[in-house]
Amino acid sequence: METTERYRLIDEAHGEGAFGKIQKFQDVQLERIVAIKGLKLLDDPDAKERFIREAKTLAKMSHPNVPAIYDVKFFESEMQILFEFVEGQNLRKTITDKTIPTIKQVRRWFVQIALALDHAHGIGIVHRDVKPENIIISSDQMTAVLVDFGIALTQDDVQQLTSTGYVIGTPAYMSPEQVEGKELDGRTDVYSLGLTLYETLSGHLPSPGDYRELSEENEAIPPAVDELVRKCIHHDRDRRLADVKEFITDLSQSIRTDVPLSSVLTDARLHEISAALNQLSAEDFHAKPKGQRLLILQRLKGLLRTDKLELQLATAQLIELLVKLAVFESETDYEEVVEAAFIWGFDRAYGESWQGNQEIRDTLIFAAKQAGQSAHAVLSAQFIKCLTDKSLSDLPGWYRYDLRKIVSGLLANPACVDRAAENLAKGYELVDQVSK
Repeated sequence: METTERYRLIDEAHGEGAFGKIQKFQDVQLERIVAIKGLKLLDDPDAKERFIREAKTLAKMSHPNVPAIYDVKFFESEMQILFEFVEGQNLRKTITDKTIPTIKQVRRWFVQIALALDHAHGIGIVHRDVKPENIIISSDQMTAVLVDFGIALTQDDVQQLTSTGYVIGTPAYMSPEQVEGKELDGRTDVYSLGLTLYETLSGHLPSPGDYRELSEENEAIPPAVDELVRKCIHHDRDRRLADVKEFITDLSQSIRTDVPLSSVLTDARLHEISAALNQLSAEDFHAKPKGQRLLILQRLKGLLRTDKLELQLATAQLIELLVKLAVFESETDYEEVVEAAFIWGFDRAYGESWQGNQEIRDTLIFAAKQAGQSAHAVLSAQFIKCLTDKSLSDLPGWYRYDLRKIVSGLLANPACVDRAAENLAKGYELVDQVSK
């Protein structure tokens, strides 16, 4: 790729767009990371046209979930688009890792992508290629960005090309009207978005003519999500969701938080249990009848024994909640929660990568600072056990860093007295020495 002295190459092959290779560069002058998408100037006027169209499309858009365009450059043998670099990985990687995200994560990501599409549709742009490869999830898992507008069309483009039978896109995600070369509007993106939502939650696309309910395969998924997907992927676009605004509304309301805990526990739907618990403080949880509290703890024990892959992150979410909520339970019950938290927070691999679960570790750090005497004793004992069972020098930096934050919280906690304080101080010194 041709560049000026202003740009220093960081990553030779960061990704591929529909019509160009994407590389990661350092803008030396402005001291920022940029993505540069290049297209060799071959004898392909259609490719050149699409490349220029993508630049013009991005220039029209201004949205936090669409990468901002910085510049377009023309060299003798290549055209380039310079745009905002998004640190993360595409949604396809999440799916191929076989890590089913929680419904909370999916709701956040897909609302953001739908908002990006709503912005595009509002200025007359149809993306036409919504799929996992074109959705980037940020490294902190908080933000989703819609990329690759290489085949996006304005309404004028659509009308001009419809008469020629011009069809382009990714067949598995194309709406029936897109496959047939008909005139398109925002509902074709709704169709692709629904398919992508289904695939993200199941790991595969729905079989044509044989829709398998997500909520039946995975109890962490509300039935309302199935209803939403069905409305997105209807063959007749006039019976589909009218626009992405309806998608946002339906997805946002897919988890009910107004169901009494007693009703939730009777049906034992995991997504509703998590939603109900998320509204409570530790004091609220402890005020619930003993039977309800024990039923939730037994539910966690059952999940830990089953260890279903599709429930992996939903189970982690329940562990995270109970670390905060069960601090007033008996030491025996809280021990089981905390033991699971250390295993799932630090030692468990989610998909191909081993980085534990940051949300659980953050909750352990919070609990270490806030726990009363009984819970503090449980957390301290599990921390010491963790040190005893492992060779700290062999552990990655993030592991030792969060262990040190936990022991710091335990030592700072007013409940830390006498013998426990001495043991924790020794543990802190051990972690600190290895970390230097």
